[in-house]
Amino acid sequence: AGPSAARWSDTPIGPDGPWNAVTVTMGSSSPGQNITIYPGKMWESYFPGSTYCLSTMGTGLPCYANNIGGLYNELTGTGQNLDVNFPPNSYFTDNMPMTGLVSPQLWVETLHLGGNASATGPLVVTNLSMALIRDTQLQYPSGKKYPIFAGCLALGAAPGMANQSFADETGTGSGSTNASLLAGSLFAAGDIDSNSFGLHIGSIMPTTIPGSLWFGGYDKSRAVNDMLSLPIRDPYTSWTAALVDISITVIAGGSPFPWRSKSGLLASGKSSMEIDRRLDLEIDPCTPYLNLPKSTCDALAAELPVTYDEGLGLYLWNTWSIDYHRIVQSASALTFTFIDPNNSNLRGVINISVPFMHLNLTLEEPLVDQPTAYFPCYAITHNDKFALGRAFLQDAFIGANFEKAVYFLAQAPGAGSGYPDIKVIERESTTLKTSGGDWTITWQGIW
Repeated sequence: AGPSAARWSDTPIGPDGPWNAVTVTMGSSSPGQNITIYPGKMWESYFPGSTYCLSTMGTGLPCYANNIGGLYNELTGTGQNLDVNFPPNSYFTDNMPMTGLVSPQLWVETLHLGGNASATGPLVVTNLSMALIRDTQLQYPSGKKYPIFAGCLALGAAPGMANQSFADETGTGSGSTNASLLAGSLFAAGDIDSNSFGLHIGSIMPTTIPGSLWFGGYDKSRAVNDMLSLPIRDPYTSWTAALVDISITVIAGGSPFPWRSKSGLLASGKSSMEIDRRLDLEIDPCTPYLNLPKSTCDALAAELPVTYDEGLGLYLWNTWSIDYHRIVQSASALTFTFIDPNNSNLRGVINISVPFMHLNLTLEEPLVDQPTAYFPCYAITHNDKFALGRAFLQDAFIGANFEKAVYFLAQAPGAGSGYPDIKVIERESTTLKTSGGDWTITWQGIW
């Protein structure tokens, strides 16, 4: 069988990035619908449906999801309505505030994945478990609503799960339908060697690092330094991690700060919450930002030329500042320190560094009126939905063996990662090897 790769979109997407995204082809008849979607959730995949733009934007107004090919048109598709509705506000992540009146609808459709390592053509998943989003929107602290920009592709779920089974709504149990889960159904069909995946979404600036998503395996060159193996906890809906610190580190060259390293920034201030030795959060590829306590964001902002925008809950770079240009062009990074929560003696520790070059992102319409440089710390004051999203995952490798309910987290390389090195994830794997390379070397020539 061998690992099988997803196909990546030629065009990065998102008015809050931009970010790499994958392209899937939906439908059992040719040519099908090519749909651009972010990868990275569990269980059902979320797609904006055919009525989404009309429900959220009104007639004749530009609709981002439609413009980037992010909509699934169930009216022209070959799928099936399962007559199961989700709660009205449900969405592919609970790490962003949402608003909506109409319940997403469960649907199944045939999915064509990209090519595999042996170039034998795309793999097919019939009856992929999908939720069609009809009017759900993001809601920022100002109360202003924005449409979603793309859906999120689910990669798998719990041990032994190739599909979800839904009975009909009458409760009789007759006519129940199986909705397929991506990695599990490919594994059950013998198309891949394990119920697993390996993902690095890569980045766009300052140099393009293309995305990498393999099912049944991973690209070993996309993981450097040490790999952490962490449990996927029942009910198997998220990747949870224990963050123990955030530091600002100067890797090489002159420092744009008055010092070369400053740690203790995660718990600094503690004004909005007490962080007792660690912060439990989610790794969430469906979310764009670094969703952290406001006290932590403020501690980071105190070291940076940024201004807090209360309406967005984000920090805007002061692009007129000479310090801004020095920092975002320097060999410096935000370093996240994680522990294995089962390892009480703190031996299972990894650092994942995100260079400030990757934290100089851009907000565009419809979020703002004109392109605006921003630092993606999203200040959380009202709940405990802490998460590290795509801004973090530009520089992190994440993979999983769903059969063993374990996932993997490691530093991802810069643009100098070398040649792809595709490896099978074995059925019994609870650990993965990294390339063993030095992360700093992969950034040489860029900073």
